[in-house]
Amino acid sequence: MKKNTRTRLPALTAVAGLAGSLLIVLPSAGAADAAPLICEPGTRSVKWISTSRTQVLTHSVESYKGGRDTVSRTLDHVRTIKAGHNVTQGNGDGYSTRKVLTSLDAQVDGAYTHTKSKTTTKNASIKITVSQSGRYYFYRGTVKATGTWQGSSCDRGSRWVVDAHGTAQTFGAEVEGVLRCGESIDGKSLGRLVQRTHC
Repeated sequence: MKKNTRTRLPALTAVAGLAGSLLIVLPSAGAADAAPLICEPGTRSVKWISTSRTQVLTHSVESYKGGRDTVSRTLDHVRTIKAGHNVTQGNGDGYSTRKVLTSLDAQVDGAYTHTKSKTTTKNASIKITVSQSGRYYFYRGTVKATGTWQGSSCDRGSRWVVDAHGTAQTFGAEVEGVLRCGESIDGKSLGRLVQRTHC
């Protein structure tokens, strides 16, 4: 007596197809053990360990005492502020002056230069018309930002590796002005520094 093979073949085919689909969706051991990507391979990041913001007089402070008059003063250059960065330890490749100073700008209140540069070394002349009597001071200077930075590079996308340390310094737009002792001055302005030290 012959066995009925027609009914068994479709069942075997279905089982084989099911086993094949199961093998396709099972993850490999390597995929299960792979670490997730946390950064773009080859990218670099700057972190600030410490930062500071300081008002600096770049020229001499000259005075006038009297009443209504047209007054001019020449301010002698006394200090130059430079912008730039250096690497004190590690590999500085990939940490350009612009990259570091742009990052510093984002950390410190104000707006600063993002290139290697310096403040003017020339004397400055200021002329004003005095409207009321008193003691006046003529000044010129800038705001300086400094900091200590740490550089990290992305290693194959799985972790950040610290590979550089350094310091940086930059400055904002140079400003000049005249103040009268006793008048109200913004506490963050360069004029407030002059008022504290001279009036």
